[in-house]
Amino acid sequence: MNNIIKFLGIILLLSVSVYSQDDNGRNWYQSGYANIKNVNGKFYAYIVLLFNENPHFVNIIQRDSVPVRMIGDRRFNINTYKNYLSSLQSTRMKSLGQALLNAYLEPDKYSDTRLREIERQLEAYNIVLKFSRDKSFGTSRLMLNYCIYGKRSEINVKHPLLPQREKIYNVQPLIHYDEFLTSNSTFYSDMIFISMEEVKNDALVAKRIISNENVKTMFFVGSKVTDDIGYCLHRSFSENSEKIEDEIWNMFVIHELTHKLINNQYDYCDPVSQEAVALMSTIYVNPYLGLAVMYAYLNYNSVNPHRIAVTQFLKYVSAKTENKEILDNPSLLRAFSESELKEISKEYFSFTLANFQQ
Repeated sequence: MNNIIKFLGIILLLSVSVYSQDDNGRNWYQSGYANIKNVNGKFYAYIVLLFNENPHFVNIIQRDSVPVRMIGDRRFNINTYKNYLSSLQSTRMKSLGQALLNAYLEPDKYSDTRLREIERQLEAYNIVLKFSRDKSFGTSRLMLNYCIYGKRSEINVKHPLLPQREKIYNVQPLIHYDEFLTSNSTFYSDMIFISMEEVKNDALVAKRIISNENVKTMFFVGSKVTDDIGYCLHRSFSENSEKIEDEIWNMFVIHELTHKLINNQYDYCDPVSQEAVALMSTIYVNPYLGLAVMYAYLNYNSVNPHRIAVTQFLKYVSAKTENKEILDNPSLLRAFSESELKEISKEYFSFTLANFQQ
């Protein structure tokens, strides 16, 4: 995981985001053009330098602050970090920065409780960090499970079909990481990422559809808006148009939460099956909106796991209902009632999940 963090650091680009937060704790933001040359960004850069020996961000803030020749020197990261600490004007930041250095140098003196407290304090500086202990060399060493310049908020949506005991957060980076281009469940066990730009796009598509406007933008990460998708969006929002953004947000959360909980609870990584249970979860929660997502999947490339998952689901429904025409004409699913869609999606969810448990 440490190598992943280093790799992500190298490929980081420098756009940031301007945030506002709604009543549901969602971080609505607009991408902007800026950089990390501020107090918090600099703090983040030197933490990455200390723990990952990665000078990339420091050198962005001040070019050649850490020349390549220094990287080969023993303790270059420690000495450079100490120089940074001595330059800090904020007593509070300097105290926290010193605690990080002490934990790096003498990790056994820091309990897990104390480390969690440091993690919490760092969030005030827009640094989302999680420690882990590496004892593979016989001595305890602190590593970073992740270190992200951004914000996070706890997801208060509970999964409808899977047990959920752990807290899951939505992370919203303040700088652009390649990992966070589109909504995904992330590498990390306690975080998902929801692209608010995707949420806004799909909400706009739905609003235009129910207003009978021409729609040329794509729905659900790259699907042309078909008659099937349009019909389902009409059914989803005809009576609740003021809640479109909330429902679209919820759809993305349930989808990514499914992936996260499956990853955490089962040692089963088949992408087709994962997409199947994610899709069934969205259909179960909001039948016609979930069905719109299913029709979007059918517009993806034929070898895409999303489309394969739908094809297998259609075979299941066809056999269950003894209606072979569904395979050739998926539009027939539009005639199912909400209760029928909820029932069949829950059944197929359980059917697919059984494969994870074998």
